[in-house]
Amino acid sequence: MTTASSMMQVMVPLYAVSLGLGPQWLGFLIALPGVFPVLLALQAGRMVDRGGPGRWLLIGMLGMCLAPGVLLVAPGVASLVISRMVIGAFVLFVSLSAQSLTAVVDNGRSHQANYGAYATWQAVGRMIGPVLFGVLLDAYGFDLTFLVMFCILAAGAGLAYLVYRRTGSLRADGSTDVVGSGKAFKSIVGNVGFQVAVLASAGIFLALTVREAFLPVMLEEMGMSATLIGTLVSIGSLTAVLIRLVMAPVVRLLGGTGRTLILTMASVALGIGLLAVAKSVTAFVILAVVVGFGTGIGFPLSIVAVATHVPVRQRGMALGLRLSASHLVETLVPALAGILVAVTSYAVGFAGAGVILGVFTLMSLRRMPRFLAMEKESQVVVPKPDKPDEKGAAEPDGRPDGKPAQEADRAPKRSSR
Repeated sequence: MTTASSMMQVMVPLYAVSLGLGPQWLGFLIALPGVFPVLLALQAGRMVDRGGPGRWLLIGMLGMCLAPGVLLVAPGVASLVISRMVIGAFVLFVSLSAQSLTAVVDNGRSHQANYGAYATWQAVGRMIGPVLFGVLLDAYGFDLTFLVMFCILAAGAGLAYLVYRRTGSLRADGSTDVVGSGKAFKSIVGNVGFQVAVLASAGIFLALTVREAFLPVMLEEMGMSATLIGTLVSIGSLTAVLIRLVMAPVVRLLGGTGRTLILTMASVALGIGLLAVAKSVTAFVILAVVVGFGTGIGFPLSIVAVATHVPVRQRGMALGLRLSASHLVETLVPALAGILVAVTSYAVGFAGAGVILGVFTLMSLRRMPRFLAMEKESQVVVPKPDKPDEKGAAEPDGRPDGKPAQEADRAPKRSSR
């Protein structure tokens, strides 16, 4: 799924420009899929719990096949808009289902190890996709590229069917928390771990969506081929893959989750902001590596910050709120950035994204004393081995320093149905 979706991320701005659309429409098209996670993240989580993650993984993958399929059948602006809407609706179910299934893998390894493997394979997909897209587009054009995307997603749907055959009856236990509880909502929003996690994930999402919307087009206008553009985009994903292999020692070296999150936010802000002045391929490569380092560690750590600071009974709601906040930013910012770029330049858009993420970094830095105090006092909650979290959402259990807890961090030995 990530291979095909990353191909489509690079495809959208280039295909839109080939159809004659301007920068303001690029921002709209990039932002469009984010509407669904903003509105449906909590409800989708409950649907996955009730219907079973195996079933919804299959439904989500089959739905994803429609995104390139509609472009194959009827190329054009209307189909591009429909394709983006389809991605937004179904990728949410694929992600939540995959995260829930990862939570109940019974392989004797910790949740942190399993989620690390899950995130690494996602990064591998994002690394392969843009390069594959660039090579196909240069050699064969858009039509064959759409067909390859469809085939990749169809193969994924076939694998999802095998998963469903094995896990079709899997359900999550009912939660004792009420999703709409005002008391629970206030408790979560006031939690410093949740606040830092949202600032980190939403800020990084903001910067990345601006880059995804305008960098391919800017590079094309500079005379670069689609293959080179895809390679430059993939370098960041390669860096994310490599840094996740040594994430735990890096977090320990940098002094824990909080300090590492600040550094990763600053690196992404720097890597995106300096695109405004980059002119050479070497500069773009260096900035891609800087951004890849920040995203490779920043996104998983933002989930760890929620999982280790929010009580077990509220984690599902907290993770859903975090996802909604990130995608709200991802939805609003590209559209506004498109208008800004249309009246100014690409450089102003990249610089603006870097400055905003820099402000988010300073806001997180102000919360660090409380965040670090909770780490020092070990005021964290981890699930017991015989009582896995009911939500089954993505929550790498571990201590704030990135190390897995000794026993509480173990995947349950019995079924987590």
